Amino acid sequence: MLQSHAAHQWHILMLEDNEDDALLVIHHLETQGWSIKWQRVETQSSLEQALSEFNWDVVLSDYSMPLFDGAAALKTVRKHSEDLPFVYVSGTLGEKAAVEAIKAGAQDYIVKNDLQRLAPVIQRAVAERAAQKQHRLSSELLRKLSQAVDQTEDSIFITNSDGRIEYVNPAFEQMTGYSAASITGLSPDVLKATEQEPDAYTDLWSTLKQHRTYRGTLINRKRSGELFYEEKVITPLVDADGKITHFVSTGRDVSERVKADEERTRLNAILEATTDVVAISDRDGKLLYLNRSGQELLGDVSYQTPYRQQAPTSHGMRIAEELILSALKQAEKHGIFERESMLTDAKGNEIYLSEVVIAHRDKTGQTAYFSSIGRNISERKQFEAELQHQATHDELTGLANRVLLAEQLQTEIQRAQEHGSKMAVLFLDMDNFKRVNDSLGHSLGDQLLQQVSVRMARYLRPNYLLARYGGDEFVIVAIDLTAPQAIVGVLDKLKRAFEQPVRVNQRDIFVSFTTGVSIYPDDGSSVEALLRNADSAMYQAKAAGGRSFQFYAPEMNERQQELLVLESELHWALERNQFVLHYQPQADTRTGKVIGTEALLRWNHPTRGLVQPDNFIPLLEETGLIVKVGLWVLRQACLDTMAMQVIGQHPVRVSVNLSARQFAEGDLASKVADVLKEIGFPPEQLELEITEQMLIQDLDTSASTLYALQQLGIRVAIDDYGTGYCSLAYLKRFPLHTLKIDRSFVSALPDNASDAAIVEATILLAHKLGLQVVAEGVEQSAQLHFLRDQGCDMVQGYYLSKPRPVAELQQMMELNLNDYL
Repeated sequence: MLQSHAAHQWHILMLEDNEDDALLVIHHLETQGWSIKWQRVETQSSLEQALSEFNWDVVLSDYSMPLFDGAAALKTVRKHSEDLPFVYVSGTLGEKAAVEAIKAGAQDYIVKNDLQRLAPVIQRAVAERAAQKQHRLSSELLRKLSQAVDQTEDSIFITNSDGRIEYVNPAFEQMTGYSAASITGLSPDVLKATEQEPDAYTDLWSTLKQHRTYRGTLINRKRSGELFYEEKVITPLVDADGKITHFVSTGRDVSERVKADEERTRLNAILEATTDVVAISDRDGKLLYLNRSGQELLGDVSYQTPYRQQAPTSHGMRIAEELILSALKQAEKHGIFERESMLTDAKGNEIYLSEVVIAHRDKTGQTAYFSSIGRNISERKQFEAELQHQATHDELTGLANRVLLAEQLQTEIQRAQEHGSKMAVLFLDMDNFKRVNDSLGHSLGDQLLQQVSVRMARYLRPNYLLARYGGDEFVIVAIDLTAPQAIVGVLDKLKRAFEQPVRVNQRDIFVSFTTGVSIYPDDGSSVEALLRNADSAMYQAKAAGGRSFQFYAPEMNERQQELLVLESELHWALERNQFVLHYQPQADTRTGKVIGTEALLRWNHPTRGLVQPDNFIPLLEETGLIVKVGLWVLRQACLDTMAMQVIGQHPVRVSVNLSARQFAEGDLASKVADVLKEIGFPPEQLELEITEQMLIQDLDTSASTLYALQQLGIRVAIDDYGTGYCSLAYLKRFPLHTLKIDRSFVSALPDNASDAAIVEATILLAHKLGLQVVAEGVEQSAQLHFLRDQGCDMVQGYYLSKPRPVAELQQMMELNLNDYL
């Protein structure tokens, strides 16, 4: 057991079989004024363990012990440490044995009956051990320093206080060509070169005489006469009296670096002087350099260092980096990449560059860095653009002329052919324009044409083409039509655009058009055919009295006239309370209970009765009325659901369909929040349904809108899943709650193996993503059984109930799937 009596003490390991003898030794040392921490052992194994567990100051050992003798103990201690003091304290050790013990490595021996020398012996042994250890460490350090000096790549020489060389290392000999024997005793002046400015040596000696270290680069001459640049550090060594005794010089040959710096300086001067934009990036496209012309051209107010510090901080440097990054792959692939680029300076001005990006490779063929040289061709581009605009645009109105109309119409025909879409060509002729010209003059007629073109453009979609065909004739190309009927919306917009007169020179002039319409591909598949047939339809409309429109295909006109009337009536339907909601229940497949409903919009026309959704919802979309009507649907569905729950029904969830226009608007979440706050409707009971196409139309906008709805606590469902282009792996990126399997996959269940496999996989993967699954269009018991077996959460369809008016909402809540099985 370890025993301790004081904070500052000797640490003694004692080999003694007699505990009384051990206590006697310790007592003696303590009476001499020493504090002792000690441990007694009497076997070899306990000795080895004690040596490994503690750093002892001294080992005291009896010589003769029953279990372990002193000689063996000494060998064990020496294997552990050559320095650890070992002293015999024994009553049986004779003189001859004592001599042998000293020779074997013991520090001394003490007779047990005379312990007076014990404390001084221990003290001396401990001190000698410390001295030996320090000497050994110093010798080892000196050896390492000597080895480092000899093996370092830096040149080292040492002079006395008079500047005479006393020592040079091998690196000095290799760098200068002077051997140690040939230069010892000489002055370092033998290395001086006349090309070095004298002021450098003045500065050198001034620094050293002040007992400071000199650092600098000198031009020196080798023994062969060759010049080289040496980066030097000279340190004065000072004795205890403050006198310089030696100088230690270390140096390295930096000739290649100096030459490279000089070449870089010359190259940098050229790059900074050129009027072209020059940029350099690393292999990842991160900008390293942008010259003065580049920064000034791109609009930086003040020119700073052309080299990147940590990250591009100026507008010019950021733009230059983006330019290189955008061409990285092509330059990497081909070695050199040429292109014309358009960018924006800090003031928002457009700048055109003719740019070359080059990939510079290292010896292994890997790209080391990229360089880019760009020339400002903005003036040339502006001139070309002016010529192109004059050739393709009407001088009076600025609209596309016949040339541009033909080019773009041909492009749209090819695109429509590739995508299987429809488009329309509208040929418009202003009614009674000749009378305006004759009565008011051509100048006012031209002003009228200018204002008409501006108003028409304002009411058309940005992707539609508007052209002046000549005189008072205009052409509109309407693309991406879902059906020919959609052109009615365009005609209605034009009609409403000119309900107010055009004011010219303080005169109000009412404008109307006679319009002919041709549809691609029904009425032609070439530019000439579509324009000719639209023109022909326009003349038919004029022959019928003008101020109207005519389709080239006669059978289309009656239907389009009907749709135009229907669209006009739609504008008043909301104001006249003609819209109603029907509800279809959604039931839980496990309990059979109705836990939600889907609100469906219906138009109760005063003379037509209930108009089918397919006949008016596309018109709402086309006219933009869907946004206003959609907000009404949301509010009314919440009001109906709350009213049902007030009279005792359990809380249910109501699902409301969103239109593409509603979802695309940036303020959807705030509008929904306003409705919920106004009504006091719980957000967790509202579910908004969107389609796959709406989700992937603009991923960034979709994500922003969905996360905003999530913050409100509103659920979101994907409607008609499987009919679009989305995937379950894609859906995991968005905060969604419900997946609605389209009725087209349900109708043939369970007999159709393909549909069954799709539905089964969809349910499994949807659950893996934490989504609930609703199956639409369930009309048969077999379908319900299959969906329930696959773990589908909810179903809706005619099997449970068709959509019913709000008056039957309470009755629907009492339905139960289990009653039909």
